[in-house]
Amino acid sequence: MRRLLSALVVVLAVLTGGRQLQGCASAEEALAEPEAERALVLVSVDGFRWDYLDRAPEGGALQWIAGGVRAERLVPVFPSKTFPNHYSLVTGLHPESHGIVGNTMRDPSRLEDGEPARFSLSNRQALVDGRWWGGEPIWVTAETQGVPTATVFWPGSEAEIGGVRPTTWLPYDGDMAYRDRVETALDWLDAGAGLATLYFEGVDTAGHRFGPDAPEVDRAIAEVDAALAALVEGLREIGRLDDTDLVVVSDHGMTPVSRDRVVVLDGAVDYDAVDVDWGEVVGLWPDETVDVDALVARVSALPHLTAMRKADVPARLHYSASDRIPPVVVLVDPGWTATSQGYLDRNPSRPSGGAHGFDPASSDMGALFIARGPRFREGVTTGPIHAVDVYGILAAALALDPAPTEGDPEAVERVLR
Repeated sequence: MRRLLSALVVVLAVLTGGRQLQGCASAEEALAEPEAERALVLVSVDGFRWDYLDRAPEGGALQWIAGGVRAERLVPVFPSKTFPNHYSLVTGLHPESHGIVGNTMRDPSRLEDGEPARFSLSNRQALVDGRWWGGEPIWVTAETQGVPTATVFWPGSEAEIGGVRPTTWLPYDGDMAYRDRVETALDWLDAGAGLATLYFEGVDTAGHRFGPDAPEVDRAIAEVDAALAALVEGLREIGRLDDTDLVVVSDHGMTPVSRDRVVVLDGAVDYDAVDVDWGEVVGLWPDETVDVDALVARVSALPHLTAMRKADVPARLHYSASDRIPPVVVLVDPGWTATSQGYLDRNPSRPSGGAHGFDPASSDMGALFIARGPRFREGVTTGPIHAVDVYGILAAALALDPAPTEGDPEAVERVLR
């Protein structure tokens, strides 16, 4: 029955344009591929701070998976935002190398209507444009080495990167129920996919809206736990649990913000001469009339802010070597917000809840790494794993020849059998 449903799902997706068959003449050919000898499911729980695991349901799926390998925390890349980190997890590269330097960014090297090309989460034309996405994500590595892949959402998976897309994929739909996401992944695994991804956003949404300590976050964690339990049971039903590795990660943590911790930039920045990319990391794009050193000094004189030319960003943050990084980068202390008075006047209840994007060295930005399966060690708690280490771990677990990365090869030895 599951194979019949899988075939129907594939045909429907092809007819509606919601699925790509890479290198296959028909859906039947895609499903006729022999089942992989090994499989791996990569799950992202957006905004799941490293210590949320202690708030997961006792005896639930998250705790069971953590019984394999649990990292003390996953250290995100800078900035600790969703798209840069998701793409670093699957490429093993820092944002300055793979090009996704923010959730919102501009590319001065490409002009559209005379202005730098723009990228944002709401710009679907940019999301599917492979020119934004550098490096080699794990699904491209797998596909080019004969392993079929299936992505039930992941940043970058909707674009053709290096001429390759996943065998099966879906455009992001935040309204798709968790159970439907799991069932879709199970269908594709049952049809022979060797690598599948899943994405759950509810923990991040609750953290932003209510703050990391709110009971709404606990409910969101429980919903993810139930979805993972359904995944484990579904793998057992299709006879793939014993040969499938489960890797559950998050992209960043979360920290409280409030109107009591706000710095206004109005007196230090001339908005007529400086374009501002607002956020937990502020980017300044001064025009040719601006004395950049004086601008850096004025902003740095404000409390809880440190401004610098991008060439002076600390090397540990790997945030200098890209034209997409603003000329002036403003680091904001964790939990603080840099903004304008106009924004505060228009939004009297903001900032509130939680935020991320700050220095990865902050404990609150720490994320999740847990894994369980036939190729992972069992009963092991290891030191921090960095986001750029994960690609190498995935490639090794799938017996793939990896592309060059900026991760630590020793991370593989710490987590795999």
